[in-house]
Amino acid sequence: MTIVDRIRMLCINSGMTLTGLETELGIGRGIIKRWEKSSPNMDNIQKVADFFHVSVDYLLGREEKSSSLELPPNIRAAARGLLDLSEEDRDLAINMINSLSRKGKEAKDS
Repeated sequence: MTIVDRIRMLCINSGMTLTGLETELGIGRGIIKRWEKSSPNMDNIQKVADFFHVSVDYLLGREEKSSSLELPPNIRAAARGLLDLSEEDRDLAINMINSLSRKGKEAKDS
């Protein structure tokens, strides 16, 4: 799993997109995706690690476990499926999931 794959999984677990993360961190649109082909800036890697409360070693693949929430197998499988989508389709799917989640919370609160 590449650094970008790990960051995508962390984003999916948090209900956000790579673009949303880049905006949140102020690192410029498309920067993380470019890390698939070029070396990332260590300051930006540290920002991502701090944001998700994981180590830089986890992002770089030197550590297998993150401190993030462990997900049930069916959710992990769905998240892996999201990684196979184009970024545009992935953003649409995540937005749909977030919308359904909000509706579910509203129904619980009613």
